[in-house]
This record gives sequence, structure tokens and C-alpha cells, in this order.
Amino acid sequence: MRKNSDKIFALATKKSKSAIALFRLSGSTSIKSITKIINKKTIKEKTPTVCYILNKNKEIIDQVIITVFKKPKSYTGEEMVEISCHGSVAIINKINETLIANNFRTAEPGEFTKRALLNDKLTVLEAESINDIVNAETENQRRIAIKNFTGGLEEFVENISTKTMKLLADVEAIIDFVDEELPKDLYKKIKEQKKNIVNLLEKTIEQSLLSKEIFSGYTITLIGKPNTGKSSFINYINNKEISIVTNIPGTTTDLVTSILDINGNKYTFIDTAGIRKYRNLIEKIGIEKSLKSAKKSDLNIIFLKNKEKNSYKSIKNKIFVKSKFDINKIKIKGIHNISSKSGYGVKNLLNKISKKLENNVIEDTIFSRERHVNSLKKALISLKKTNFKEIDISAENIRNSLTSIRGINQKFDIEEILDIIFSDFCIGK
Repeated sequence: MRKNSDKIFALATKKSKSAIALFRLSGSTSIKSITKIINKKTIKEKTPTVCYILNKNKEIIDQVIITVFKKPKSYTGEEMVEISCHGSVAIINKINETLIANNFRTAEPGEFTKRALLNDKLTVLEAESINDIVNAETENQRRIAIKNFTGGLEEFVENISTKTMKLLADVEAIIDFVDEELPKDLYKKIKEQKKNIVNLLEKTIEQSLLSKEIFSGYTITLIGKPNTGKSSFINYINNKEISIVTNIPGTTTDLVTSILDINGNKYTFIDTAGIRKYRNLIEKIGIEKSLKSAKKSDLNIIFLKNKEKNSYKSIKNKIFVKSKFDINKIKIKGIHNISSKSGYGVKNLLNKISKKLENNVIEDTIFSRERHVNSLKKALISLKKTNFKEIDISAENIRNSLTSIRGINQKFDIEEILDIIFSDFCIGK
């Protein structure tokens, strides 16, 4: 059984040939354990120290830089050690073997951040935001993740909790002083308070749902007959060969995907099999996949050979494109002309795609996780049920709303949400 008191380690960099590699270690007695496998007896805290790391026979594995962090002044709140070594796969394997022999175990995904959360070094929202930062693929994802990590979400939760607590206090005052004379405008005041909180919740939920594409991205399928320039286009925008390009029709028989950051947002382009009369089962399956992809896409780029626009009436959300403008310099009205050889028209096409799909960049609070949005929705439902006709029931509804809001960033029932929070963390974080 794995315990939070175990000594853990992980390679925080990729296991591949590189200039350096970095190991992270955490847990009680980590510092004492590391001094057993290096040629120094003591290491100063937070002072990078050059030394040799040794195997069980006291033979040198590599020259490394060791940095130690004593509890509680570390990322996890426990004793931590960082080992910077040369990025040789053989060295990485040997250090890995040596650490296991000295009673360290491999960390689970996100276990360093999980320990930081359990040791009160991070809040729940900070822990989630760290994962969003690590996984950010585009500029807008990075921007939102950093804003959330530096307190954007916590400030919102604190603000709306305070407003809801004030509403609850005023409602409970009515219950406590039912036999006494209350201010005439008290009911008017609490109705206005409730309305303001409901409006704020509705606005935040709406913005968070509209911003889903910032994280999931937009899907664009390239459709058209064989040899119309689909594969050349996807290779050009990626500046490398993603799809095979030949003069032979039907080269692409399966879906080929490519992810790009355009204007700070994530776009997944899908190159598909050419639409034509199929000659065999493989081509038939490829064409069926193409049409299915087109139905699911946010936008379809239809590459034309001639003027066959009417052939694609059933395809929704489309932009027509005529490629190979470097060869056939004939502009056709209502069709976007490009050349994937010279780059003519490609930038304008990408701008057109982004303008057609993207919402305005939202600067207000955005909750990127389903758990957060569901909590806000529960809070909203409870508040909307509050009509102040039965004051005791109204107070209970407001309490439920407050519990849902606070649950976004509090550690009660923490075991229930730990798996959700750390399910997609990387090892070493």
C-alpha cells in the first residue's frame, strides 16, 4: 500500500538524450538518504552543490549538482532533494536503480503537488492551476492558467462567498428577531442581494462554458477531391511533412491530425481521404471517415478542383478554397485562393478561420474545470429556489449555495476530489 509518508522520486525531465536531466525527491529523511549515495557528508540548504553520485559499490555514476530543501520550506512541505545530472539514458537508468535500492519509490502522477496540497503549501485551486500551466498548449491557455494560479479564481470565490454570507446573515436576522421591529426595507435589500449574486453566478458560468474552446480547441477538417492541395496545405502550416504528398490520387487513406496555435488558441487540423468513387474497401473506409469528421468539425475547409461547390451542399460550416495559385493564377469569386508552395493567401485564410470561430477574448473570471462549473451551477440552483416566503427554507437554500461555492477551494471531502484533481497530472509534478 502506498503511503503519503513514503520517500518518492521522479525524473522531472524527459528520458532521452539531453544536456541535463533532473530528478526530484521528497519525503521524510530524503536528505539523510541522499548523503549515503554521494561523496559528501553534508549539504547546505538551498545551495547547489557539485558532487559525485555513487552506486552500491561506491563507484561513480556521474558528477551531479545536488540541491536540498528542508521542511517546511519546500514545494511539498517535506524534505526535498533535486539532482541535476547529465542527460544520458544510461546515467538516468543507473540513478533510478540506485534510488530504488535506497528505499525510494517512483512517484505517482501529480504526487509532489498532491503532497503540497495535503501539507497546506497549496490551495485546491492553486494545485489545479499548476496542472493547467504544465498542460498549456497555447498562449490563451497559458494566460488563463497563470491568472488563475496567481489568485484570480480565489479572489472570485472569496468575493462571492462574502456576498452570500452577508445575504445569509440578513436572512437569519429575520429569523432571530421575528418578534421585533425590523427595518422596512430589509426584504427589499435581501432580494436585491440575491439578484446580484445570481447575476454574477450566471455571467461567470456562461463565460466559463463559452471559453471551453480555449482548452479543448477548435477542430477543422480538410475536405475535397484527391490532389486538390489538402496535404500540401497541412504540411505548409506546420512547416514540416505531416501528410504524404504525391501526384498519385488517394495517398491519404486515413485521418491525419495536426495541432497548431493560431492567435493564442488551439486548432486541430484534420487531413482526410479525397472524396471520389472508391476502388477498394480501404478507400471506402477512408472516405466514410472523412465525411464523419466533417459532421463533427467546428469548421470545414473544402478544397476545390474546379467549380464543384454544389457537390458539398450537405457539408455545414465551410470555407471554399482553391489551392495551387502559383500554377493557376485565376481568382474565382467566393473562393479563397492559396498556394501551399509560395504561401500566397495562407495567412489570410488562417485569419479568416480564426475570425469565423473565435469568441472575443474574455478577461473576466474563467473556471476551466467541470468540477468548478458544476459547483457554481449547484450554488445557482439553490439560490434560485430562495423566494423568502418561507424564511427558514430560504436560509437553508442560501447555506447550501455557500457550501457549493466554498467547496471549489476547500479541502473538506478532499479524498473525494483528489482523484479528479490529479487524474491528468504528469509524473514529477
